[in-house]
Amino acid sequence: MKLLIAKSSGFCFGVKKAVDRAYEVAGEAGDPCAPGIGGRARYMLGALIHNEQVVSDLVRQGFTLVDRVEDIPPGACVLVRTHGIPPATRDALAAKDAYIVDCTCPFVTRIHRIARKAHDEGAFVVVAGNPGHPEVEGILGECLPRCAVVSTVEEAGALPLEDGPYVLVAQTTFSTAKWEGIRNALQKRIALLEIFDTICVTTEDRQREARIIASQADMMLVVGSRKSSNTMKLYEVCRSGCDATFLIEDLGDLDPILAAGVPKDATVGITAGASTSESRIGEVIRTMSEHEPMGQQEHGDVSFTDFIDNIPEIHRGATIKGVIIRFDNDSVYVDVKDKSEGRIPKHEFDGDPDFDLAKAAAEHLEIDVYVRSIRNTEMGKEILLSKARVDFGKYKALVEEAYRDKTPINVKVVNVVKDGIIATYGGVDIYIHRTQLEMGPVENLEEYKGRSFDILVTQYDPDRKRLRVSGSRRALLNTERKAKADEVWATLERGNTYRGVVRSLTDFGAFVDIGGVDGLVHVSELSWKRIRHPSEVVKVGEEIDVYVKDFDPEKKRISLGFKRTEEDPYHGLEERFPVGSIVHGKVVRLFPFGAFVEIAPGVDALCHISQISNYRLTKPGDVLTEGMEVDARVLDVNPEARRISISIKDVEPIDPPHGADEELPKAEEEAPTEG
Repeated sequence: MKLLIAKSSGFCFGVKKAVDRAYEVAGEAGDPCAPGIGGRARYMLGALIHNEQVVSDLVRQGFTLVDRVEDIPPGACVLVRTHGIPPATRDALAAKDAYIVDCTCPFVTRIHRIARKAHDEGAFVVVAGNPGHPEVEGILGECLPRCAVVSTVEEAGALPLEDGPYVLVAQTTFSTAKWEGIRNALQKRIALLEIFDTICVTTEDRQREARIIASQADMMLVVGSRKSSNTMKLYEVCRSGCDATFLIEDLGDLDPILAAGVPKDATVGITAGASTSESRIGEVIRTMSEHEPMGQQEHGDVSFTDFIDNIPEIHRGATIKGVIIRFDNDSVYVDVKDKSEGRIPKHEFDGDPDFDLAKAAAEHLEIDVYVRSIRNTEMGKEILLSKARVDFGKYKALVEEAYRDKTPINVKVVNVVKDGIIATYGGVDIYIHRTQLEMGPVENLEEYKGRSFDILVTQYDPDRKRLRVSGSRRALLNTERKAKADEVWATLERGNTYRGVVRSLTDFGAFVDIGGVDGLVHVSELSWKRIRHPSEVVKVGEEIDVYVKDFDPEKKRISLGFKRTEEDPYHGLEERFPVGSIVHGKVVRLFPFGAFVEIAPGVDALCHISQISNYRLTKPGDVLTEGMEVDARVLDVNPEARRISISIKDVEPIDPPHGADEELPKAEEEAPTEG
């Protein structure tokens, strides 16, 4: 026979704390000097826990078990059971001048606070739990009358709703599967719903482990009391995975099972409720182990204590393996083979962009973790873990190796600080000064937050109290730039075209990086129009297409062109404006010798003063104004000189309003050449 024994069996933290306190009270009661307790009659208001052995033993030690406050005499010492009591019951005890020893489970106390706060703020409280259960009754007492209990998904779907906010809590020992269904049902129905998952973490662990063992077992034994909600939930969970599931309240319940016979190759799983003592669990394990003659059982003669002793204990400072179970907004929960789960701050996973946390939780990924601390609190054992601490040690060695070998590493920017950024490499923080980010100046550091890129480690100082690492992206870019520059110079030819980046601007032009080499685009090469400064056409950081006009390998100078012939407004003048054709344009500039008329975007034609009117004009302004639209005939086209001559008077002369002193002779003056 093979035994699979759940490690999360037996007294939970709250039950153990209550039992220990009850026995302390039993010892103090006989001492008349014990403050508050000595000399008082001792009562239990309801069974302290669902364990008849413990309750009977406490009764033998002088406690009286009652179910009503009315049965307690004035001035008595009263144990409040782990399930808690409603405020009205507490007030009734106070009226009897009772000395209250509150053994309420810390998890239950937390639910009371949540319910009371919700009631005070006007919210309706829904409790997912079993109606009539002492714990549920205690919770409802904090929020009457605006409260309700639901125990199934159907009840949640049929719950009458009111206007206003709702708060949902759960009985600490409630079924996790039913909780999920109820929560989902109410989320669909209630807009203002605040949810508190108050199922005890020990309960969740116990049910999850029981489900796993039941799926592997041929027979399942659940040790505990039928009166225990926790035990009965375990029984339901095990029945869903193993049909041959039996509830064991005492050793007599094993007799018919053993009498029927248990195959020697059978696998038997054993779990127990939160109120079941280790001694009772050990008795069941021992009975099952001794059922076969020695030499035939696979598991051997074991006890629960022996089993627990064989579980490797975790301790502060240890690096152990754990399985990721789930996560929320704040923490990632890890099974470390202890009665309590370990917890890792979720932000530790944010620095690892390649780690898929959702997938890790779904697949129960095993990882190495560092135990930061272990302590007992009112909510149970708290195990704080760290993934970053393990990663730090591993990646610290990789960073040192990258520094030594001058090899690049890929980092992610996580923070912006004064004059630089903080990037991380597997938990190792690396400082990068703003001057080490790009080849040129960096104005906005915030733009780098969240980005990933390669860097070279330029400083690694492990001798300080805190590891100090610095890096440079610029050093890597510079190395790459030199390699590209050699390639450019080796293949450079006049007419080669490149996609370049504008690095800087001066009054005389723009310097463009064409792949590791900077070339100059003269201001006259930036536009076919007259411009005062390169910034009118391009800006730093902009990508532009350029071509090589000339270069000097010895002086390492490259002259680049940006203007395209096909973009020249004077391109194809003779075809576009043949001699004799009529054009329409706008007067743009006036000079003593004539007027320039824009006949196309960027194309100005000269109309000599003699070609404006039939009369001799003192100046073109006598009949023309800038902005005036006119028609004219093309007289001459000179593409090389980039010049067009036109005549307004050949189409429709513009004469002065009152004529002129002298009409022009038929032989007209030659128009001066445009300077």
